[in-house]
Amino acid sequence: MIVIGYATTSAPGQILQHLQRQGEATVKELAAMLGVSTTAAREHIVHLQAEGLVVARTERYGPGRPRLVYALSDEARGRFPQQYDRLITGLIRELIALEGPDKLEQLLERVSRRLAHEYSDRMAGHGVTERLAELRRLLEQRGVPAEIAAAGDGISLFACPFYDVAQDYPEVCSMERQMIEFVLGEKLALESSIREGGHTCRFVVQSETIPLKTS
Repeated sequence: MIVIGYATTSAPGQILQHLQRQGEATVKELAAMLGVSTTAAREHIVHLQAEGLVVARTERYGPGRPRLVYALSDEARGRFPQQYDRLITGLIRELIALEGPDKLEQLLERVSRRLAHEYSDRMAGHGVTERLAELRRLLEQRGVPAEIAAAGDGISLFACPFYDVAQDYPEVCSMERQMIEFVLGEKLALESSIREGGHTCRFVVQSETIPLKTS
């Protein structure tokens, strides 16, 4: 499997995946994750920075010199996940230009319900935690890394399928949330958003039933 041009088992690929899931990391943390020296980890980071995939910020941490903390760049985030190509975001832009944002919201809700309906049979008869676990598996099949909350009452998505277009048209953010709500049959609260600068879109179940309709 490939992640932004690197094998997922390679050191650069592991660094990109780690930053995608954790948001930020120091050289020491990345070295520990890779099982290599800090010098070796730093070499990989420098290479990823040269590729424009990783950025650094300075952080004060106790006495002494500040440390560098690394994160994915906007360029890297825009390339996760790979199977959502530019054609889809181009179509969304054209729809907004031709029909306006209200029409887009209507269409996205219909798409959300249709996607949810495809998954509904797999969700029937399970509790929220079990449905979340199945949903996580389905999302990762679509190329969206996800993780269930420790309490079993929420889910975090570590990639935005429409990262680029969502910067200009936040309406598209509603589709994934609505799809998850329809699949779970539960209302969700959005606690963090990749679009707004978070490293994850984190949803928490609010235990308010959502009816699943096909139209």
